[in-house]
Amino acid sequence: MARRTTIGAFSLPSARGCLSPSALADQLASYGRAGSFLAGALFASLIGTMWLTYLCLLRAEVIPFVADGGVFGCEVRTVAQPPSSTGKTEP
Repeated sequence: MARRTTIGAFSLPSARGCLSPSALADQLASYGRAGSFLAGALFASLIGTMWLTYLCLLRAEVIPFVADGGVFGCEVRTVAQPPSSTGKTEP
């Protein structure tokens, strides 16, 4: 257990003693492995979320409705734009 230094009503752990460079290197390596694992998990969940979103949108049967004041609304019908007869484009 760590030594404790008392400061009034508080007690704080004292600083650790000297560690060898190899122990610090091992500790940094373990932090690096943990960081790599967490980054990989984050990336995998991001890719999984993207695929699930794509599949949900692909399988969804979406029929657009407009609120017209009734109980159920009114289905929106898609109308193709008529071809322009003059060949000009609108500004």
